[in-house]
Amino acid sequence: MIDVQLAYIDPGTGSLLVSTLIGVVLSSLFALRGLFYKIISRFTGNARHLNNDFSGRLVFFTEGQRYWNVFEPVVKALIEKEQPFVYITADENDEGLKLNNGLCEAHYIGGMKQAIVILNRLKARVCVMTTPQLDIVSLRRSKDVSHYCFLPHSPVDIHYYKKYAFDRYDSVLCANNHQIINLRQLENKRGSKKKELYETGCSYYDYSHDKVIKKGDAILVAPTWGDKSFVSKYGKQIIKKILEAGYQVIFRPHPQSFTVEKEALEEIISAFETDTKFHLDDSADNKQALSNSYIVLCSMSGLVFDSIIDHKLPTIVVDLKWDTRGWEYYSLENISSTHLLLEEAGKVIPENEIDNIVSVIKEVENMEVEDDIQDQYIFNYKSAGKVAAEQIYSIYNKLKD
Repeated sequence: MIDVQLAYIDPGTGSLLVSTLIGVVLSSLFALRGLFYKIISRFTGNARHLNNDFSGRLVFFTEGQRYWNVFEPVVKALIEKEQPFVYITADENDEGLKLNNGLCEAHYIGGMKQAIVILNRLKARVCVMTTPQLDIVSLRRSKDVSHYCFLPHSPVDIHYYKKYAFDRYDSVLCANNHQIINLRQLENKRGSKKKELYETGCSYYDYSHDKVIKKGDAILVAPTWGDKSFVSKYGKQIIKKILEAGYQVIFRPHPQSFTVEKEALEEIISAFETDTKFHLDDSADNKQALSNSYIVLCSMSGLVFDSIIDHKLPTIVVDLKWDTRGWEYYSLENISSTHLLLEEAGKVIPENEIDNIVSVIKEVENMEVEDDIQDQYIFNYKSAGKVAAEQIYSIYNKLKD
């Protein structure tokens, strides 16, 4: 008789198997693509942007301009230290490309598909990235890179990353102690290799506003996209109730929502665009919207930290039921730091309480956020760029032959 337990595949393992299969297929396709470009470059001489050989050097890779505020404080601190490095990007409009000088060598290496071809064969001593799930799907570890370092682009807890997001990194520059605790828990649970975990912080806070904050008079409604987004299901309903209660509303959907939830957004905008109390914000940066608000209504995302830590705004989160099986949330036992932060400076409301949104707003609108709250949830607030540069420099020098 077959033991049924032996035939069972838990959801996390199933997710990994599917991801691995996809990764093998995509890697094969990218390998063929890379060979094609290599052959073409021999005839055209257009090989510079296909270069993958930075042997012995420190390399930063970024997916594009939207992460420049994460990299800028770090690379500028390295320039001050007169530490040479290479900056490669998958975005031809990346401001980092302007850094080309005696210390920084900057390259646009094509869009993400072409970038993956190059990265999978990269030659470098250290590669620093903000891209999770290394060696899980299409982005593979190169045998010619000695050390992979993850630079977080958000202080959000490990729970909200896809499964195995950090398992194949050699080091992680952690934003807070909660990330360290949860990464160690995953290592112990999986018996995986211990990573170097650093007390770094969140570098983009280095360039945020001054300590004195002038709050606006609007409710910022800023849902994320994907599984945890309330745009399609409750967006119109929530905004309608807030407007009817007489509040100003700034609606700032996640940029990705304009692609994946286009119809729902169009319906919301069409319904309220003539209301003088409704304002659409589709800018790339959230700073202006946060500065014009005094309460934030959002999803479980990194915005919770930006609103509470960096702008001292009470924050309400609409917590949808979502399938956690493909996320690290499924494997972690600790409560996320996002929930802990909201216990101190906001409110979490489940789906069945959305009709009471106006009452919840009244409940939190006089809430004061403590000035020193960042000390509990962020390492090296406003100085993480220099700290990260020192840590990366140390990693790089330890690996010298």
